Amino acid sequence: MTVISVDLGDTLVSFTPRRYELIYEILKDHGYTFSLRKVYRAYVKVMAKHNFPDENGVNPFDVRDFLYELGIKPTDEKLIMEISGIKRGDEYFLLEDAKDFLEWAKSKGYKIVLVSNATPRAKKVVEELGLNKYFTHTIFSFEVGLVKPNPKIFSIVTRRVGNPIYHVGDIMEMDYAGAERSGLRGVLLNRFGFYDFGVRSLKDLTND
Repeated sequence: MTVISVDLGDTLVSFTPRRYELIYEILKDHGYTFSLRKVYRAYVKVMAKHNFPDENGVNPFDVRDFLYELGIKPTDEKLIMEISGIKRGDEYFLLEDAKDFLEWAKSKGYKIVLVSNATPRAKKVVEELGLNKYFTHTIFSFEVGLVKPNPKIFSIVTRRVGNPIYHVGDIMEMDYAGAERSGLRGVLLNRFGFYDFGVRSLKDLTND
């Protein structure tokens, strides 16, 4: 049976407010005029340097390293404290193209594996949104002690279920690069136009 793997955040489910968007607003308040795309790319680049999770089960985020990526000297302690104090969004909802994609994959007889860099809260979200019925397995970083882009997290999929034909996710530096490093085909879901390639919607993957 054909296997595919898929990400959770901003692939199937939106968590708001997004952390990088809040960081963007803080930087604006401090007089910086970076585009949201530039802030986002610096944000994910810093987290993608790590192959193992922090105490919360997700990619560590070094604020000083992030500021360095933006060309800001990391000496403004007030700015560093404000960014460090940002929490992850409490609200979440199923993205409009997610259910159709999952139903399509299920109708094709595909085994669907969720591979997510996530805190324990993600399991509750998956259950509350009724997504468990679609997944053969769920692989959460906080449970396995690995985070994308570490290719070993994808080797767990192969070991437990079979070799996926592709992995789809929204972060090039983690999902796409991690999949490609593991020998899988990476499919980048470029929802917000932060990259120069990729599909813009899960609907693009259901066209037979």
